[in-house]
Amino acid sequence: MRVTKKLLEDKVETLNRKLGGFASKKLELDHAACYGGYCLKDYDGSHHVTPRMSGKEMLSYLNGAIDWV
Repeated sequence: MRVTKKLLEDKVETLNRKLGGFASKKLELDHAACYGGYCLKDYDGSHHVTPRMSGKEMLSYLNGAIDWV
């Protein structure tokens, strides 16, 4: 399976919907190839929620987070 930015963004939106009122801030996906890939940051963009990881690692992380919530 090919991991695309669109696929990861859809997973982040699913996670945000499932979190609903439990999260004070929504999460968004940040990508910078020069810094090592993808990370999740808060909606303000001031804090990174996860360290940078590859697309496949981020997909596994998001699948686990969605299943956990």
